[in-house]
Amino acid sequence: MDVALMDDPDDRYSKKASDSYDWVRAIHTLGPAGTNCEKAALKWAALKCRNAELALHGSMELAAEQVAACGCSVLLSVVAYPQLHSIIYEHIAHLGLLDVFIMMTDDMVLASVTGEMPTLCQTHPAPEKLLPPEMKRIYAASNAHAAAEVAAGRGDGCITTLAAAEKHGLHVLRAFGQVPMGFTIHGPLKHSGCRDATFEVSASTPKGVSPNDTARV
Repeated sequence: MDVALMDDPDDRYSKKASDSYDWVRAIHTLGPAGTNCEKAALKWAALKCRNAELALHGSMELAAEQVAACGCSVLLSVVAYPQLHSIIYEHIAHLGLLDVFIMMTDDMVLASVTGEMPTLCQTHPAPEKLLPPEMKRIYAASNAHAAAEVAAGRGDGCITTLAAAEKHGLHVLRAFGQVPMGFTIHGPLKHSGCRDATFEVSASTPKGVSPNDTARV
């Protein structure tokens, strides 16, 4: 396990061989499409296990349950996830920490529907401190989900990623920039028997998404 800045092409991490993760059939993480976790999963897969598929879930807890039930997949989490400690200890008999890396997130922004300062904001619990303390908030499942909820009329603003704000046609009011963020890979304590196993990714796997996808997420 090596902790380094994944976005740096000259770091030690990117030069390491990925053979030790060729048993991975799927990477489970937080969805929907457009999350920083999805972006991190695609980057990690491109370096470590190019044949793995990506499965996106409504919560990290649901993703962890899928990984714990299968010996051929891993969980990609973000260190800022509020309940990561609970996930680790709930599955401590089956899952262990396999890898850690640092990646710059997408630009984090405060956005609104009208371009005016919002009064009711959607936000994931992790970045909610970017909001003024007096602002009313609704908690969303992820940064990408926050933008989608606002676009659907449930709130008039959100803390989200720049990519998600642009996707849903929201107006950026304040840009906080990219954040150097830690991401963790948790996997089965025993996985030697799954190199030749047939694995079917759960129904949450988005159609047409692969670890080699180079599109901006």
